[in-house]
Amino acid sequence: MNVQEIEDFTRNWIVLGNHLALWITALFIFVACLILLPRVRGQLVQLLSRFAVSRFDVIMTGAQSLANNTYRFFFAALALYFASLVLVLPVQISRMITGIVLVATMAQIGMWSSIMVGLWIDHGLLDKNNPDPERTSAAQIIRFTGLALIWTAVLLLVLSNFGIDITALVAGLGVGGIAIAFALQSILKDLFASLSILLDKPFVVGDFVFFNENRGVVERIGLRTTRFRSLTGEQISVSNDALLNTRLSNFQRMSERRMLFSLHVQYGGSIDLLQTFPAYLQTTIETLPNTRFDRSHLAEFNELGVRFEVVYYVLSAEYADFMNAQQAVLVAAAKWVEAHGLQFAQPTRRLITVNDEALSATQKTSQAVL
Repeated sequence: MNVQEIEDFTRNWIVLGNHLALWITALFIFVACLILLPRVRGQLVQLLSRFAVSRFDVIMTGAQSLANNTYRFFFAALALYFASLVLVLPVQISRMITGIVLVATMAQIGMWSSIMVGLWIDHGLLDKNNPDPERTSAAQIIRFTGLALIWTAVLLLVLSNFGIDITALVAGLGVGGIAIAFALQSILKDLFASLSILLDKPFVVGDFVFFNENRGVVERIGLRTTRFRSLTGEQISVSNDALLNTRLSNFQRMSERRMLFSLHVQYGGSIDLLQTFPAYLQTTIETLPNTRFDRSHLAEFNELGVRFEVVYYVLSAEYADFMNAQQAVLVAAAKWVEAHGLQFAQPTRRLITVNDEALSATQKTSQAVL
């Protein structure tokens, strides 16, 4: 068989405008991608597990999850796309292949985004070692909202790429969302305030906080209210929106307490003696545990007596440690004053009384003068 006969024989191997050899090549590319892409995914997962170190655990876990959740339908869409590159296909078939690849790609991106949202919630918002029902409920709301936004965006993008006008649909969703927001305004305020507390973490359960002249320990952070246990024993419930707009002091986050106080000693001690008192207070404070001395001075002479000013820090957030240190300083100061025969100054009043006979004589003298 000569060359002409071979050409005549193979001239009829044309299917949809492409030679049979091109179809075989496309089939080979399609099958090769279906086989190689899952193997590449497996090798990538193994590689990521080898390079997982302590401070990159979350990143590596996320990368492994993304790789493990890359599905075969996405590989099949990629294989179909690469195989079609070697063929010259009719416009309708090319559009169909493009649509299949687009839908598969958008679905895979939606799944990757959903996994990332889940990982962020599980590792960033929730503490597996200290499970909290309220935090878990809020996290589920965030998860549902995030997934709804992701898949809504995926659906709209797919419809838009298929030539469907989504302007009216988006406008309708916007109007419906506004109507729902107005109807549930108070509930949504507290709900989003709860999510803000969850994300920003101005306080957590167990913290001792001060707000609106109230002091108490956080017992529960709910979806609508936060509950505190006050120092007098009753439970205080505050809406999350009102609490978030209130100036709040979190004593649990305090690393140290600053103490500034004054002592007044009556006049009568010598200057040399009074000069030793600040040094004595400094020595006393420096010997106490969990304290840091700042300054101690003879501050002024006033109508009460000699005023001494002392500043020091208690290196603990516990109120009991603070009061123990303050008590020790005051007792030591009282002992020093007593040992040197002095007294603490205090405001006093002197009442002068005059008997009736003296008062009458004074009045007669005043009348004689007049």
